[in-house]
Amino acid sequence: MKKKYFDLSVAFVVFAVVACIFAENGAASAADSPKEELMMGTATSGGFTYIWGAAAAEIINKHIPSVNVTAQITTGGSENMVRIITGEMPLGIAGSNVVQKFYDGAPEEKIQPHKNLRTLWVSKSTIFSAIVHKDSTYRTLEDLKGKKVSIGNKGGSAYESIMTFLKALGKDGDYYDLQFFTMNESLDAMRTKNIDAFFTNTSDPHTAMTEVFNMPGGARFLDFPQEVISTLLAKVPYLKPAVRPSGTYRDQEKDVVSVGSPYVLVTTEDFSEDIAYGIAKALDEKYGEWVGIAANVEGSTLESTVANYYAPLHSGVKKYAEEKGYSVK
Repeated sequence: MKKKYFDLSVAFVVFAVVACIFAENGAASAADSPKEELMMGTATSGGFTYIWGAAAAEIINKHIPSVNVTAQITTGGSENMVRIITGEMPLGIAGSNVVQKFYDGAPEEKIQPHKNLRTLWVSKSTIFSAIVHKDSTYRTLEDLKGKKVSIGNKGGSAYESIMTFLKALGKDGDYYDLQFFTMNESLDAMRTKNIDAFFTNTSDPHTAMTEVFNMPGGARFLDFPQEVISTLLAKVPYLKPAVRPSGTYRDQEKDVVSVGSPYVLVTTEDFSEDIAYGIAKALDEKYGEWVGIAANVEGSTLESTVANYYAPLHSGVKKYAEEKGYSVK
């Protein structure tokens, strides 16, 4: 009996040791399990889209342990949409104009409708603006006819939207001597007076625009008459009235009244519902922390997302929004 008791004791000890080793290895395996790598298409560095997207990625990575989002520099919204549609990347940022074009289709550009696109989040509204040197004689859009005007790099959301605006106003084609510079390149061209103006469609505050208004000699916005605003609102379906408050930039003494629309973090309907829910929860609950990383995030709220999406909300975002008391169509 004593030997049998000893054997059982040994067996119990061995079992306990093995169980501990298994538990420790299991815990280590769970802790060491690889994160899901997700690429998020943004735009050129220094612009609103890249800064906004990089800040979002930082919040997501910090508060969703199972994923790692990398903010990828791209040419902008159109490239991002193509790469999302083809499955090359799961996430991307684009202006509402680009989202609308790819969601509904654009036969003139041979773009088929892609009704599987979904919205994860939206930024605050952009504001369409025309910026000139402070000491220039230009006062209207017509004064710039034939002048060198930068409208953003081809393929970027700003470029796409501004081309749409110019077409709506009958000022596309060779009305202006168009230059296709990034925001940083436009800043340099303004400093050296290699362009007469540049048109933007971005949210505030914007680093490059801040530097333009702080450069020697300064800069100013052109006023848009109500006729211009009314024409744009009538001809471009996703636009809404937008106002840039006085004092946003150096020596800006009055409000800039214009039109605009949000940028959108886009995916497809087959993107993980759990991860989409987690992204919505992180960006909503850690909004203050997000704004602390990048000031241009301000206004990118759950309320704004529910109110201003074009492509339908992803099911995971819709689920989170409804839990927070929002009614989603």
